[in-house]
Amino acid sequence: MNKQILLTLLLVSGSVLPGWVHSPAPSRESVAIAASTPTMDSGKLVADGRLRKAQVVTTQSNTTQLQEQLNNLDLSSAQGDVGIGVLDLDTGERWFRNGKQRFPMQSVFKLPLGIVVLKLVDEGKLSLNQTVTITREQFVPAWSPILKEIKGDRGQFTVQYLLQRAVGDSDNTAADALVRLVGGPEQVTANLERLNLRDIRVDRLEQQLQPDTVGLTNFRPELVDKQKYEEAVQQIPDAVKKAAMERYLVDPRDTATPEGMIDLLALLQSRQLLSEDSTALLLKIMTDSPTGQKRLKAGLPQGWSIAHKTGTGEDVVGIGIATNDVGLISSPSGRNIAIAVFIAGSKAPLEQRESVMSAVAAAVVQAMQ
Repeated sequence: MNKQILLTLLLVSGSVLPGWVHSPAPSRESVAIAASTPTMDSGKLVADGRLRKAQVVTTQSNTTQLQEQLNNLDLSSAQGDVGIGVLDLDTGERWFRNGKQRFPMQSVFKLPLGIVVLKLVDEGKLSLNQTVTITREQFVPAWSPILKEIKGDRGQFTVQYLLQRAVGDSDNTAADALVRLVGGPEQVTANLERLNLRDIRVDRLEQQLQPDTVGLTNFRPELVDKQKYEEAVQQIPDAVKKAAMERYLVDPRDTATPEGMIDLLALLQSRQLLSEDSTALLLKIMTDSPTGQKRLKAGLPQGWSIAHKTGTGEDVVGIGIATNDVGLISSPSGRNIAIAVFIAGSKAPLEQRESVMSAVAAAVVQAMQ
């Protein structure tokens, strides 16, 4: 290999912000070579050699502009742990803050879950039209609008409908039904690994995870009622809730890294995970999702769009345990950007956390225009 090309591949600039890593735009020649090389650590251009070749080489002025935009962000207002990943899908340039750190996903996990389900559909192991039965014992607390559609102790729904409810509306009961359908949390993670999607873990059903975050140890089906669930949580001593929250924030289960999530988004966009039909279905569900209107989406100019998945944990003793948004941003001209923002253990109000997210999206867009 030509030494100059090798140096181009390995070059990584210094930190832009504490925790930020910036990868300079590669030359066309270096991207072509990188497409057949193993994944690089800082500033990697490919995920297992499968990211598409860059179509445009970003100019130095563009690079500097993005650095300046990111430098001007006041991330301290999040008052918590912040992880960010940005990938220009047209140039291959990446920027990370705490890119290798694990963050609790909360409902962001429903995106990789959707990919696993649709991969099994592509392989003929599942059908979008097959029905799934949800029983009363499988109802989940916190956020499950689908429960209003169930009369009595059980309901039946198609796989496609559950996908729309889980990924689009972030329904917990619908998500658990899909997790059970594919064989449980461990099978979700195993299938992600089969797709070479690393650093993304699914370990618990929502029915277990949500009570775990607040120290509720005696969850029972009747607590799916919002008022009864809140009353049960209020009866838990603050010291118990605080200990549960602190355990959750350091638990590697049900977490992802910004780097891992950016790789997933890039491979989804480039149609390297799913068939064209399955990719189109999932992206439409993500684009039509009504959640997170004040997060990344709020930072986009008119005419731009985002296919995304949010995740939000409980506020426990004044701490927002997880506030997340990840997605694929598209410009009117067809420019595509993968972005992921995770905020964990925040003392700031929800509105302030969401404002940080919209500011990140606005800064990225401003630099890319």
